[in-house]
Amino acid sequence: MTDEQRNSLNMLNYLTVLTKEINDSKGSRLYLEGVYNLLLNNIYPNAVDMKTQAHLANILDTLERYRMIAVKRERLEYIYEQNRAQAMRQVIQSPLSVLNDVQSGNWLKSAAAVVYMAVDSYASYTAYTQKTDMEYLQDGWELEDEEADELHTSRMQAFTYMLEMVRGDDLSGDYALNEQSVDAFIKWKHNSAARRIAFFESEINTYRAFGPYWLALAEGYFESGEYKKCLDAIEEYEAISTRIFRKDYEYAKILTIGISAAREIYETDEYAEKAEKYVNAILEHTDHTDWALRYFAAEVYLDLYAQTNQPEYEEKAYKIAFDNVNYLVDGQRERNAAYLSDVVEIEAPKGATKREKEEIKQYNKMLKAERKTALPPVSEVLYLNCELLFALADRLDIGEDEKKRIGSILHENGEPLFMVRPLDEKFWFTAGTASVAAEDITADFDGKKFSLPAVYVSEHSLLKVTVKEAEGQTVMDNWNIDEVTRKEGDAYTDFMAVYTSDTAKKINYADGMHIRIEVTPAAEYPDETIEFLYNVIGTKKLGVFNGVGFERITK
Repeated sequence: MTDEQRNSLNMLNYLTVLTKEINDSKGSRLYLEGVYNLLLNNIYPNAVDMKTQAHLANILDTLERYRMIAVKRERLEYIYEQNRAQAMRQVIQSPLSVLNDVQSGNWLKSAAAVVYMAVDSYASYTAYTQKTDMEYLQDGWELEDEEADELHTSRMQAFTYMLEMVRGDDLSGDYALNEQSVDAFIKWKHNSAARRIAFFESEINTYRAFGPYWLALAEGYFESGEYKKCLDAIEEYEAISTRIFRKDYEYAKILTIGISAAREIYETDEYAEKAEKYVNAILEHTDHTDWALRYFAAEVYLDLYAQTNQPEYEEKAYKIAFDNVNYLVDGQRERNAAYLSDVVEIEAPKGATKREKEEIKQYNKMLKAERKTALPPVSEVLYLNCELLFALADRLDIGEDEKKRIGSILHENGEPLFMVRPLDEKFWFTAGTASVAAEDITADFDGKKFSLPAVYVSEHSLLKVTVKEAEGQTVMDNWNIDEVTRKEGDAYTDFMAVYTSDTAKKINYADGMHIRIEVTPAAEYPDETIEFLYNVIGTKKLGVFNGVGFERITK
């Protein structure tokens, strides 16, 4: 085939599979929005002829008819990214842990799995907000009767486009995928590695010219431990791919496992050559919105430094972390502003149906319910990248000018970036920045409730209360946020978080008991806690003990 024919075939097969996946994913808000943006922003203009342009317009129309209101998509995407950041933090406990364990490549395989993972956005959201009624998410996405007509139209348009492309560009019909072969590809792509490999190897003549086939095969080989075949499959993809995207994101994702595969089978020099080639390609085929892939690239540079002791790799990792942080700070500031603002209710548009009005009503009800217990927001994505940036800044011993540059990005006008004080204080270069001390924090415990300023806790905080007496001790770790009190005109530092525990309500407190309350601002860092101490003292009325009080002890 000529280059023009290969390009046409790649575009044809890509859009054929994409159309099938769109029709199969009508209920996935995050997926549909992602595809819509991908087509508008990532299709390489020079790869689009008039037939393809018309078909792309049809696909965009189909996506528009399937889409959900924008505000819900944004919330789903935020939770998706939060979960990905938390998963990556669990894989790599310390940003520079690779330098402490040069011989082991296990972290690299785990990190690649996190980067490549698929998260169900709806399941993530409902799990993240268990206390909130989320029926509104389902109400707006039950399929309507007219979607059956839309599905038929979409399939017919895809079929017509295939015929026009094969005839018009004189392509081999054997390499143009039909709906049946697309169905089979999608089915087997998500099967177990062993069965996926067996099927794909037997169908090589069907999919030989289809780039995603080689990516799916590479993933299967990696999962089964056939690392050389994984790298060979990536090379096959590189050989047949043409430029139909501005950024080949799927290729960039598969390179994460390609690097891990190379780490398993090559000696240092060969691994370094392959890894550097792949990590450069990851950066070439991503932008700042692809923070997870770029974070992985930074970790690979650190691994290359550990293997070769070449300082430029640390400097490259630092630049990635810096760029990620610079891009991500806006998201945190926007959430800070939303947290401090009044709840903004959504108004039903003119001509809204009864069902749509009820859906918006339920959404507004949820917003108000969430606000009653809302704690200061923390972008896990930004926090993860700030950790890496500051760890590398310390290793590279950056100068004062660079520290000021970072400080001006994170702390405009000297203001905190994270409203959770124990977390924010990690990311200042100012000498003598105060650490959090329990004795400086106003707190109250009455046996059933514990309250403290909301700036010391977050959505992922943990509370543990230990009640000691002569016979032993009782540990209560089932404390949940009950309310966040905020009065009109209060600064956010005056908001109070009130926690309650069902177990605490059943404790019979007695004179002489000792109570230790451990607050962990971020569950991901169990060693970083704030400790509050109380003694239980008997209270008298008319000379008779008739109750107990709680006396706080400061160190």
